[in-house]
Amino acid sequence: MYFSAKENAFYSASKIKDYKKMGVWPDDAIKVTASEYAEYGKCSPPAGKRRGGDDNGRPIWVPIPPPDLEDIAARKRDEIETARDDAIASGFEHTFGDTTDTVQMRQRDRENITGLAVSAQRNPEGTFAFRAESNAQYELTADEMLELAEAAQAHVSAQYQHSWQRKGVIAAALEAEDREGIEAVEW
Repeated sequence: MYFSAKENAFYSASKIKDYKKMGVWPDDAIKVTASEYAEYGKCSPPAGKRRGGDDNGRPIWVPIPPPDLEDIAARKRDEIETARDDAIASGFEHTFGDTTDTVQMRQRDRENITGLAVSAQRNPEGTFAFRAESNAQYELTADEMLELAEAAQAHVSAQYQHSWQRKGVIAAALEAEDREGIEAVEW
């Protein structure tokens, strides 16, 4: 068996002619022992390591380098967006008469609130049934329905504002090349 540190790959000795014929035989290939192939070609690396080559081109386990800052920042931005969407969907507390209930804000809920608000604008004398998280149904006047829609919009806007602020912290830490600062950002 042969090993190429440049390619970080093993090559079968019985196929050298085929490799050379296809033009894929690495110029740094060296013959390795059966025990080297068994350890580095067949076994899983230890935690935090991967296969590489030493200064002589022999296979060894080397530390996995930490992800670059841009990758960490992208992962954190994705986490912030997921947390924002979860915070929006979890809803907000709203008072219906003398009762406080949670207004859910999943996508379908937002569509329902928007539809009811449009109906309230078109029919200012009507009443509108709205069901909150407790499954209680509330009869709302057009003004109350529009107030609920404004509260829903304010809830969504607040979550976006918070996410933009968190992403700003990520951008500043990235600009400062502050790995720990990026990793420390939470929702």
